[in-house]
Amino acid sequence: MSLADATSLFRSTKKSAETEIGAAVRSLRPYFIAVGIFSSTINLLYLSSPLYLMQVYNRVLRSESVPTLVMLTIILIVALLVMAILDAMRAQMLTRCGILLDEKLASRVFSALVQKSSRNGYSLGALPMRELDEFRTFVTGPGIHFAFDVPWIPIYLILLYLIHPILGVVATVGALLLLGLAFLNEAVTRKPMDDAQAAARRSFVFTENIMQHADVIRAMGMESAVERHWQGSRAGMLFSQAFASDRNALISAGIRFTRLLLQSLILGTGAWLAIDHAINPATIFAASIIMGRAIIPVEQAVSAWKQAATARTGYQRIRDLLNEIPVSELKTIVPTNETILDVKNLSYRVSGRPKAVLDDVSFKIGEGEALAVVGASASGKSTLAKLLIGALQPAGGDISFGGLNYAHWDPAEFGRITGYLPQDVGLFAGSVRENISRFKDTSTDQIMEAAKLAGIHEMVLALPKQYDTMLGPGGLGLSGGQRQRIGLARALLGGPRLLVLDEPNAHLDVEGVHALSKALFLIKAQGTAVVVVTHQPAILSVVDTILVLNAGKIEKLGPPQSFAAPVLQR
Repeated sequence: MSLADATSLFRSTKKSAETEIGAAVRSLRPYFIAVGIFSSTINLLYLSSPLYLMQVYNRVLRSESVPTLVMLTIILIVALLVMAILDAMRAQMLTRCGILLDEKLASRVFSALVQKSSRNGYSLGALPMRELDEFRTFVTGPGIHFAFDVPWIPIYLILLYLIHPILGVVATVGALLLLGLAFLNEAVTRKPMDDAQAAARRSFVFTENIMQHADVIRAMGMESAVERHWQGSRAGMLFSQAFASDRNALISAGIRFTRLLLQSLILGTGAWLAIDHAINPATIFAASIIMGRAIIPVEQAVSAWKQAATARTGYQRIRDLLNEIPVSELKTIVPTNETILDVKNLSYRVSGRPKAVLDDVSFKIGEGEALAVVGASASGKSTLAKLLIGALQPAGGDISFGGLNYAHWDPAEFGRITGYLPQDVGLFAGSVRENISRFKDTSTDQIMEAAKLAGIHEMVLALPKQYDTMLGPGGLGLSGGQRQRIGLARALLGGPRLLVLDEPNAHLDVEGVHALSKALFLIKAQGTAVVVVTHQPAILSVVDTILVLNAGKIEKLGPPQSFAAPVLQR
């Protein structure tokens, strides 16, 4: 983010199509205007110090008037006190702006992140949320102060011209040189810094992935090899950062040299003018103070360089994310008691792959019916399950439930009547109660009813704090079978009208499989339409229809008795 970018940040998307992040920043314009007024007053009050200096030297020392000195000192104290109060209020207002910006964007970014991760079939991590925080911190933090002080550089220069034109010329040449160095710094470090940030993102994602599968790394002796790969990724990030920092350090040193030289030249020029009796001696020091204030925004801009670059990248990535995942259109909730899942000519493709993951899949199940989906690995079973619960969007064909196309269902309403158990279960850090209730305000009776239906009520009562037992991320603290059965209870909460289970028996023992079969019989009796991806014969005995997938196509569809035993072993 260049100096010009920062000073017009709230207008940065005016020429392009309306973006949510741009609109959110522009909504803070009244606050930025107020901060600008505070900044202007602060800069005006800053002149009280050089004015006090000039008055003391030019008036008090000549008149030897103590009352005048006391009065000038009181005025100075009041001016500096007001300046300090306004500075604190400016910081507080920007902090409130940060909170407002977060309220406008955080939920939206979180929702878009969840939706995109769901569509892609893998986690995007929490990096976009961190980038939003970095952008928000810069826009509403101390790093943006220089943008409000930059307009005062010409005013301070004009004051120096009024003191004496030669002082104004020296200051103008020096200020232009400093600004030129600041823009040069931004130009020569932008690409290296962008490369460093890209490397940092890759390193962050890889590190997060390592931590998620630390047990695999330790179990198979991969720690040294993975660490070498991680170190290589991190070394690339550090090299890019060092390259950019080296350039910044070189130019920053040049700016410091120019600043010190400029202030010395102002003193020297002032001394020459005083010797020539063109100005009073006290004006030398006043001009030095004014010059020092004029170049502060330039130094602030250089010191905020890294924050500005990170904020620019964060802005662009969050903007792209929100544009890619637009706000869902409001759907009209149409009451329907019909329980029919109708799939017609369904297809699904992944970008970059020549063959469709699913192609021309059609079937229908009604109230109280269960469909089993079987097939070899990579035949499209899990993809079909995700399409049926609306996590993925089909490339072609039509899916409807209750007589309504999925596109017409309100997502919240559809989620309320749907139960889903994925292969990896997907439990979250929180209590058993919160996980079963889907983190909603659900009555204890409903939670216990779902637990009993899943056959885990007694198991939960045996936990240290029963339903209030806290779980780690992913259900840490429970066995694989316990996690799967708690996930099943979550799916059964409230008696869903559509239940989709993906390998629900993968981690279950004989008792768990029996409890699952019993739960399926009961949920079918309640009129729920059930789709289960499984190979377990005990589960297949519950279903009414079996669908065999082969390379994304239906190989066979029919009642269980029409299948030979080998199909159950796929």
